[in-house]
Amino acid sequence: MSAKTRRRLLQLLGFIIGLLFGWYRPIQVQSMLPLLGIGVGVGYFILSRSLDKERKLADIPWFTPLQMVMYFIIGGALTSSLTIALEYL
Repeated sequence: MSAKTRRRLLQLLGFIIGLLFGWYRPIQVQSMLPLLGIGVGVGYFILSRSLDKERKLADIPWFTPLQMVMYFIIGGALTSSLTIALEYL
């Protein structure tokens, strides 16, 4: 399995876990989203500052976990927002 395929599968895992958490615990996920979003934003800022011409994203070991958290945020935001909206209807 190539590194790109492995990274994509881990992103999908983060997204699916975010979907499940957003479905079962929508209020808790909504309360975590700002903190996780700020953390991922700071992580991407540090990541952009640590890149140079000879280093690639694949060389940075914490890039994949950062992307997993980002995809967790996306999945959790989607399902928790829908779940909360459907509860209020």
